Amino acid sequence: MENIIIVDPFSTGVNFFEDILQRGFHPVAIWTKRSEMLFEVMEEVRAPIEHRYKSVADFYVECETYEKTLAMVRDLKPKFILPGADLGIELSTHLADDLGLPGNPYERIPQYTNKFLMHQTLIDHGVRGIRGKIVHNLDETLEYYRSQGFTGCVLKPYRGASSVDVRICDSEEELKAAYEEVFASGNYMGGEEEGMLLQECIVGTEYIVNTVSYAGKHKLSAMWKHSKKKVEGGGMVYNYTETLSRPETGSTALVNYAFAVLNALGVEYGNVHSEFMIDKNGPVLIEVNCRPMGSNMSAEFLDQIWGHHETDLCLDAYLHPEAFLAHVNDPFRPLAKGLKKHLITAKEQEVISSPALTLIRRQKSFCKASLGKAVGERLARTVDLDTAAGIVYLVNKDEAQLYRDRNFLERAEEMAFPMLFSEKRKDASEKPETLATVEEVMDALKPVGSVLLLSNETDSLPGVTVVDADQVTKLQGGYQTGILDLAFKENEDYEEMAEAFYALADQVREDGLLVVPERTYWHFSSGMESFEILCEAVGFLIEAPNVDTGKVFLARKRG
Repeated sequence: MENIIIVDPFSTGVNFFEDILQRGFHPVAIWTKRSEMLFEVMEEVRAPIEHRYKSVADFYVECETYEKTLAMVRDLKPKFILPGADLGIELSTHLADDLGLPGNPYERIPQYTNKFLMHQTLIDHGVRGIRGKIVHNLDETLEYYRSQGFTGCVLKPYRGASSVDVRICDSEEELKAAYEEVFASGNYMGGEEEGMLLQECIVGTEYIVNTVSYAGKHKLSAMWKHSKKKVEGGGMVYNYTETLSRPETGSTALVNYAFAVLNALGVEYGNVHSEFMIDKNGPVLIEVNCRPMGSNMSAEFLDQIWGHHETDLCLDAYLHPEAFLAHVNDPFRPLAKGLKKHLITAKEQEVISSPALTLIRRQKSFCKASLGKAVGERLARTVDLDTAAGIVYLVNKDEAQLYRDRNFLERAEEMAFPMLFSEKRKDASEKPETLATVEEVMDALKPVGSVLLLSNETDSLPGVTVVDADQVTKLQGGYQTGILDLAFKENEDYEEMAEAFYALADQVREDGLLVVPERTYWHFSSGMESFEILCEAVGFLIEAPNVDTGKVFLARKRG
């Protein structure tokens, strides 16, 4: 079997493994090793990939010199060499060029990876770019800021990714603060020795245009639109990113400009993930990335939206160029609407329980989710893409339903974050003794017909079917009223109680009543609001309380 090499197949680049295998070739991964520190940091990302594909792929590490790496790769006799992520762009391009394989010229690497040279190249070719300068100290930073008359600016690494250490500054004071926080420390790439990029801030709507190229011919593969939030300190946080189901006003100019950017930069082959801003003057490039789009997007998710995914389209271009070029001008016709919602953490916190997936999986547009931290770890305050608490992937042919699901996630994030990631559990010793008993709740409600009580404290009740969480799923359903009577037991978490609520709801007939007494919702840090958000997640109708029911949460089951 012939080898196809992927350099740093991280994130969405992982899809290359299955794509290569499906085409009858052998995948080979090469991990770059720019420094021992960075290599160790990436171990937790590499390890699960190697574990998953160790029986069907080979894995190598970049050698201490380029010459040794080239000799190692030459012995593997690769058919193609492709980048899987940002870190792999330079090495994959260098290797392919030296071995005479299809790829972009290595001499152009600076304009593909250095964001200052990228924009200078555009300007030199008469294509719109953004004014900027590599600055090395505070005096130089402030001098350039003042000389250009900027009303807003961006300070960022000239090589970087995921919005890490990107700061948007609306004033000279904010720029000074950004310098002290990021520039002087050199947290990501740059610092006082190498410098960072200071650019004019372009205000508008941010878009993504993904393309695949072969022999200088470019095919539009995907279009997305960003929604971001500026957080304390000037950082930009991804809120959500949605696909364009069809070209909209401005799309024609955007795509034409995107192709002009590729031509000006001399991009001839492979995946390109480009980010743009559209302001009153039209589209302008933010940055070009000669690799697949990131965000750990599965082939399943992308295929539902576009009918293809970035990595398989790239392989098709390399393996079957005639067929690719014959379809390079096919119409842009997405199959469904897709959206990535990034979960934003307002503050740093410990996580003892995470009901997030319980709610998220109930969304009609749910495809998959990736949570940033496991229970028992500490969530960082979200300041960039890397510190998001997780990503939720939604896809639906019904755009209205997808937007309803997105709106729910935003409300849950803003109004009931403890129902996504719970920071602490209430102390059972503080539970008020005055909470109504189940019998008192029944007396106040006076339910008619069949009643199902899911409880971990009560064994039996006259005229009521009483079950525990293990028994409830074995019932036939059709109950008119369901009552949730749960208290925290040892090693029990919020997600288990949330799952119990949905299991109870599954046994209640359509238009049946769901009841959560205070003795249950008291245990949740958000109290009654926790169950309001659980009901909103699945479209249950929240009932307004009346004078007799008191502190009891009521909802009507509606599908």
